[in-house]
Amino acid sequence: MKRSKTTAWMAMALLVAGALACGGGGKYGAAKSLINKQITIMERYADGMEKASSAADVAKALNAYAAEQQELIPAMKKFQEQFPEITGQAEPPAELKPEMDKMQQVMGRVMSASMKAAQYMSDPVVQEAQKKLGEAMSGMK
Repeated sequence: MKRSKTTAWMAMALLVAGALACGGGGKYGAAKSLINKQITIMERYADGMEKASSAADVAKALNAYAAEQQELIPAMKKFQEQFPEITGQAEPPAELKPEMDKMQQVMGRVMSASMKAAQYMSDPVVQEAQKKLGEAMSGMK
């Protein structure tokens, strides 16, 4: 159950970043910066989870990811408020395709690396870190 929540929160982060990217022209230039920041955050999380060899390592990676996501959320929300019309678009503009392709690639790593947490889910430190991640991600609502 907890693994499903984490997966859902990470998918939500991807969708939000994707929604930020769905626009066109120079008007949405800020989207590139936000997408690249999100990619960097996701890569650091995947790296941390891939290297984790204990519950403490998993919790450390989850806590770092939660903190970085929480820092990025205000910028994501501001962009969504400025450009509400972009959320319904199915495809990003051509100039953002490389970023979105990289985002999808990194998301695969994130999902795979997150499975590592499953073996430590009964550990209270990991449960607490999962809770913090959920709280951070709920800031996008």
